[in-house]
Amino acid sequence: MMKKVLFVLTLGMAALFAFNTVSAQFSQAELNFLNTQFKVERIGDAVVGVRVDGMPNTYGLPSVKDFLKKFKSSPNKSTNDITVTLVDIGARTLYDLCSNGSPVQIWQDPANPDLVHAVFVHSPMGDPQPGFAGRRSKYYYSTDRGATWTFITDVPSVRSGFPAIDGFADGSALVVNHSDVGKAYKDLGSGLGGFTELNAPGNRGYIWPRAVSTTDLTLTNKFVFVGSISGMDSTRWNTCTDVNATPGTWIGWTTIPSDAAETYSLARGADGRIGMAFKNNDSMQVNDYGDVWFIESTDNGTSFSAPLKIYDADFTTDSLGCIRGVSIVYKGNAPAVAFETVKQTQAGTFFPGAPAKIRFWSNTLPGSDPNRSIIIADTNRVGYHPYVGINDVLSSLGRPNIGVSADGNALFVAFMVPSDFGGGVDTTVFCDIWLSASQDGGLTWPVLGKLNPADPIKDWRYVSVSKWNDNSGTDYYVNMVTLRGHVPGSYVNGVTSGMPESNEEYWSLRAKVTFGSISISDPTGAIPTNYALSQNYPNPFNPTTTIKFQIPQAGLVKLTVYDLLGREVGLLVNTQLAAGSYNYVFDASKLTSGVYLYKLEAGNFSEVKKMFLVK
Repeated sequence: MMKKVLFVLTLGMAALFAFNTVSAQFSQAELNFLNTQFKVERIGDAVVGVRVDGMPNTYGLPSVKDFLKKFKSSPNKSTNDITVTLVDIGARTLYDLCSNGSPVQIWQDPANPDLVHAVFVHSPMGDPQPGFAGRRSKYYYSTDRGATWTFITDVPSVRSGFPAIDGFADGSALVVNHSDVGKAYKDLGSGLGGFTELNAPGNRGYIWPRAVSTTDLTLTNKFVFVGSISGMDSTRWNTCTDVNATPGTWIGWTTIPSDAAETYSLARGADGRIGMAFKNNDSMQVNDYGDVWFIESTDNGTSFSAPLKIYDADFTTDSLGCIRGVSIVYKGNAPAVAFETVKQTQAGTFFPGAPAKIRFWSNTLPGSDPNRSIIIADTNRVGYHPYVGINDVLSSLGRPNIGVSADGNALFVAFMVPSDFGGGVDTTVFCDIWLSASQDGGLTWPVLGKLNPADPIKDWRYVSVSKWNDNSGTDYYVNMVTLRGHVPGSYVNGVTSGMPESNEEYWSLRAKVTFGSISISDPTGAIPTNYALSQNYPNPFNPTTTIKFQIPQAGLVKLTVYDLLGREVGLLVNTQLAAGSYNYVFDASKLTSGVYLYKLEAGNFSEVKKMFLVK
């Protein structure tokens, strides 16, 4: 019987260069700009990046337009394995800073996958300054997996913002947000809009909240709440034990060594354990600056373990540390954390123009903490696109959001990437939404592609991924919401620069990820005696061809396709394989006619062959 192992087919293009190797294409003024330091400042509820030298964000560039043209040599990847359905939810907002970290704005109900819940911050056009007095948290509801949406209610009907969402076992939504302090709200039922306010005693301003429910409302502990105090770098968690009446019953506040403003994330495992990932950005704690930590509760949020460092920023090498974006989910009972790492200094400044990375950690990865995290996306995979203009503490890659499939076999990470197009009053760049996926517990991430359309050019930001996502057999779906802007950059942080008002739009994205297959070509199970890469057949081909290879011993195998300029256009296989002979069916329907190279790497073996695509 022919055995099959599932993999992904990834097509597209990515520049294979590091920052140092492309420095020669920039003028000295441009290089100075890329190395400009920014610092984080708070403006009310929001945080913004401003230049340390006090100059305008694009000061020093002779021509921003010409500068951005240099990055069009880094073509976007395009994948056959991701298809996306985009729906305009109907929600609009002037207040367009959705989150200071990785947003948590969508929840698909595992007990009824047709039901999807979402929350957004909203402020009407012309909302008076300062303070956005009309700002509200809007609750939307879908009964058809995001195909259509209905506005339910404001949660609550007073000034509030920065909402996040989870849900209870009875299908009711758990919404958290803040106005004067952070509060939680439990709906009376699925999509009903009758929310009970839950406000922990002793809350002296723990805003920017996140929350996760326990497995069942019959348990003593109902949900865990975490928030932070503006300007004090103090984060605390609390657990609610009664959700039936205001203000609820709570066990009391406990401090964790985290930074402020949504730099923490909560999730629940299959057996009910609750995990929290967070970053430390306290410049007084030199050894822990920019690090990422993980704590876990096995008693439904009554207590948490001692913090475990899962990423150690190394300021002796690349100076990459976590700055804001952290997101966690569970794959079964294994924590899975995605986070951004941005070039920064221990003095509290960062470099939005420098290359950044999206990383992944799980305790199931090989290695030991804090050195077992791996790179999902970087300059090599996405291309280099510096962040230019109004800076909401963003960089060249940022704000990752992670989710898991219903069967637990697939992980998904969506994130923001600046584009090569500028606009607005200070030529702030438009952003795109990208998605990567893994089917081996996060060891490799061969699926990678941009989700939003290239035309018309819009500003796609603050993507949020449902922590749980439905699948049908080997068809995997990723449920997301995001903000589509007409003017790039945040109006909230750009109003002092004269940025015009714009009625920004909330959209839902439902991506279908179909993992391709590789089959064992020798059903007898005979073990080859040597490594070999065969000529593809047919050759020439249009649009599919079969690549056969064999490996005499188990190990990591990579099969990659390049164009004649050496740019990767397909990462076909990138995982552990048992010894044997394999066929891979390569679909090049999104490539243009021409000569391509395919390369097999396994153990110490490496071989390259040519193939010809004729359309």
